[in-house]
Amino acid sequence: MNNAIRSDSGHLSLFARDYRSDPDLSRQVHEVSAIKAALEQDTRVRSFAERIKQDGLAATAHASRGAVIIGMDLEKEEQHGRLAEYLQKGEFSFGKKGKGIILGFKLADTLRVRIGSKIILSAQDMHAEVASAAFRVTGILKTNNMGLDERAVFIDLNKMRKMLIVPEGVSQIAVIVHEQDQLAEVQEDLHTRFPDLDILRWDELYPALMQSKVIMDGFNMVISGMIFCVAALGIFGVILVSVLERIREFGIMLAIGTRFGLIRNIILAESFFLGLIGFVFGSLIGGANLYYFKIYGLDLSAFSDAFDEFGMDAITYAVIRPSYFLTAFVAVLLATFFSVLIPLRVLKKSNPIEAINKV
Repeated sequence: MNNAIRSDSGHLSLFARDYRSDPDLSRQVHEVSAIKAALEQDTRVRSFAERIKQDGLAATAHASRGAVIIGMDLEKEEQHGRLAEYLQKGEFSFGKKGKGIILGFKLADTLRVRIGSKIILSAQDMHAEVASAAFRVTGILKTNNMGLDERAVFIDLNKMRKMLIVPEGVSQIAVIVHEQDQLAEVQEDLHTRFPDLDILRWDELYPALMQSKVIMDGFNMVISGMIFCVAALGIFGVILVSVLERIREFGIMLAIGTRFGLIRNIILAESFFLGLIGFVFGSLIGGANLYYFKIYGLDLSAFSDAFDEFGMDAITYAVIRPSYFLTAFVAVLLATFFSVLIPLRVLKKSNPIEAINKV
């Protein structure tokens, strides 16, 4: 998901009306200056990048393949999506004269090119004429976004304008915000200011990706629920044995007039501290493991070919969020509460005289 957001859509994408259904050069975003001014003044926006896109053909002496030609400003793209981090070979540059080309690693394999190889790009220009230009491969990317790795070629934005005769306007403006909680609000504000544009969130552009996220979140909730149920059973067993072993002492306390509510509070406190100690140690151990995998990642490079087929990283990095520990703390509180209900019921039903006579 993060790969798709960083390398392509951003959190928000601005297109000309109906561009998504008919991606033609005639459908361009022309209010670029006004949009840039609005985005630069919006403190909720972290970065944005303008791009021109056109379907075309990439050809070499060995092979040819349909490709999506993307004209972009490398400096802005680096600030926006840090694409240089995806560089597999070569350099993140279009060369001194801007005649370099950067492409996805799968497309590079299909065309059988390497750094320095010559590629001819052909596409329909603004006047519906076929335009061609020669470029040299300066970089090969592995974004794990299958659409880009298999079909995308990146060239300098100004070279794209010259090649396709597009003096102004862009096909897409991708926006990344600081906080995703503000995404709908930013989208609505932009809709109000620029009603003639299609402004789409990443989940609207990638519904399948959003669906997979929902499924994964549901799967994680089920697994977490099972883990906390096991923890609750553990606490239940400890508290039940603790109550049964001290049934005589509790019977004496009840016989001398101690209120059952006081005994209940003692058992609840014991249960709470048992859960709290487990939570603290579990958080320290779990937090240390998360931090390790956040820095070094879980290396599954042995299965990299399989991961590439699904557009996934072979090295997975952990994400640490306070919500993980807050959720765990609430779950532990609930587990400790419900785990003492049966032991308390057993104690309440016991007869103090019989309890005192127990050895």
